[in-house]
Amino acid sequence: MTMRKRLEAERSPKTVLVVDDEADVLEIIAEMIADMGFQVKAVSSGQAAQDLMSQMSVDLVISDLNMRGIDGLTLARWVRSHFPHLPLAMMTAHPTDDLKAMVNQKLVTSMLLKPLKMGELRGMVQSLTQ
Repeated sequence: MTMRKRLEAERSPKTVLVVDDEADVLEIIAEMIADMGFQVKAVSSGQAAQDLMSQMSVDLVISDLNMRGIDGLTLARWVRSHFPHLPLAMMTAHPTDDLKAMVNQKLVTSMLLKPLKMGELRGMVQSLTQ
């Protein structure tokens, strides 16, 4: 990679993928992250997240745990198998033993408890995109 391309890549906004099947939660989180200067891709299902990640690269995935179809844990396992070093945060109101184990095993980078505290979300996004 040339020096010019490297500098351009460093200046371009990082892309955060937000996955939640609750439209209002998805919209609030996506807007808050966009206001921080990040490019945001927001999808409402685990399948849509997989499809998008198969077509483009992202710098961080933030996913809800409980979703219809492909749930957050299944998505997390898929992300880890395809993108082993990609930061991945899970959001939930009810942390499961499986999620706690994935955090302990470093398969999930971070866990956010709902209702979300916006300051914690901002700090986590900043930390995981550096």
